[in-house]
Amino acid sequence: MLDYNLNARGSLALYEYIYQRIRDDIVDGSIAANEHLPSKRALAEHLGTSVITIENAYSQLIAEGYVYARPRQGFYASVLPESRTAKPRQDDGERDSCSPAASGAMASDLCVPASLSPSALEAARLWQRALRATLASEDEREIFAPAPAQGTERLRAAIARHLRGSRGMDIDPGNIVIGAGAQLLDTMLVQLLGQDKVYAVEDPGYLRLTHIYQAMGCEVRHIPLDAEGVSLEALRSSGADVLHLMPSHQYPTGLVTSIARRYALMSWASECPGRYLIEDDFDCEFRLAGRPIAPLVSIDAAGSVIYTNTFSKSLSSALRLAYMVLPDKLMARFNRDLGFYASSVSSIDQIALARLLESGEYERHVSRVRKRAREARDRIVDAVKQASSDGSIEVEHPDDGLYCVLAAEESAAARLTADAVPVTPLTDHLWRAESAAPADGKRRFLLQYEHASVFAEALLGA
Repeated sequence: MLDYNLNARGSLALYEYIYQRIRDDIVDGSIAANEHLPSKRALAEHLGTSVITIENAYSQLIAEGYVYARPRQGFYASVLPESRTAKPRQDDGERDSCSPAASGAMASDLCVPASLSPSALEAARLWQRALRATLASEDEREIFAPAPAQGTERLRAAIARHLRGSRGMDIDPGNIVIGAGAQLLDTMLVQLLGQDKVYAVEDPGYLRLTHIYQAMGCEVRHIPLDAEGVSLEALRSSGADVLHLMPSHQYPTGLVTSIARRYALMSWASECPGRYLIEDDFDCEFRLAGRPIAPLVSIDAAGSVIYTNTFSKSLSSALRLAYMVLPDKLMARFNRDLGFYASSVSSIDQIALARLLESGEYERHVSRVRKRAREARDRIVDAVKQASSDGSIEVEHPDDGLYCVLAAEESAAARLTADAVPVTPLTDHLWRAESAAPADGKRRFLLQYEHASVFAEALLGA
């Protein structure tokens, strides 16, 4: 039986502390691979806590791939690679609730919460107030001064605190670079890493990435996915030097990269000098159930992960506010080779965003948007249940972000392809047809939560 001192949890929630302890025991081998874990009820009785607490801990472990379930048999520790670069970093109990960035809206672009009209209006007013307050109360010498290439020190410090609270990341503000949107940062990364590198992207995936890398003169490889994430076999045979991936919630499939595959990817990156993983954490904050999936960078001991995220989607795509966190070696290279650039984001905008983060207004806005997303998810799930009581249409990954995937049997797919139903076939996000997932007799469609009302009306009215 697992023995944990719950009095040592500090300010962590009980389920989160139990999750961390089991996770760490699996990683260091104290819990062997494929070892049968106690039932939820047995562990709850042993630890003197509720079954729901254990259920929440197990659910998070399953979501991240540390544990797997066998029907009517119970829970088991997953098999992790023998070669791992580091244990997960310990959380310090100072977590806040997560905050959103967004997902995708069309085959060539990611979803913009700004198209959720209530949230868009709220974000616009929030930003207007922030700008007015910045211009009225901040030191003119600060808001009108040219920002350095990395961005203002104040915003970088605010982002570091935000990442600590929302993602459990202990980041030096000196390793953060602010940029006018993720696409600009992608082009800067090519300048930093080199055009001669071979860049790999997920397939199906965010097609614009391919165009960006090709426009920069780079050779691009498209890596198919399997049930655990990026195909390691395909990646190894691709000759890639850099892999751009979305491990916490892949667009458009909704997959969460398993912990075993994460360690395997870290091993791949460490095998050759100059290999890097670009972690695109674009909608991590919109996980609607359980705690956020730990970022890939949290197990990076070799400085192989470049972490990227954006505020553009959570506030407005018009703001073009994004950032990346560079490992020490690349940060030094950035300062040496690219430090001559002026910041691509105005100091006024940077200070306004810093104020939102410092005041807690951003988090409160995020919580409201997340609440609307949950309501939209529930409406979609209810509509699917009503329209397909036979299970011919199923909702996949409903809790992982601002969109879900609908899996439909061929007989039911026609209902989803009707003109009035706002879904996108996952095949529209394929670069190569051979990258398509193995056929299981079902067709899959991406549905944004922003379209919940239209979807429900169209599906139930069909």
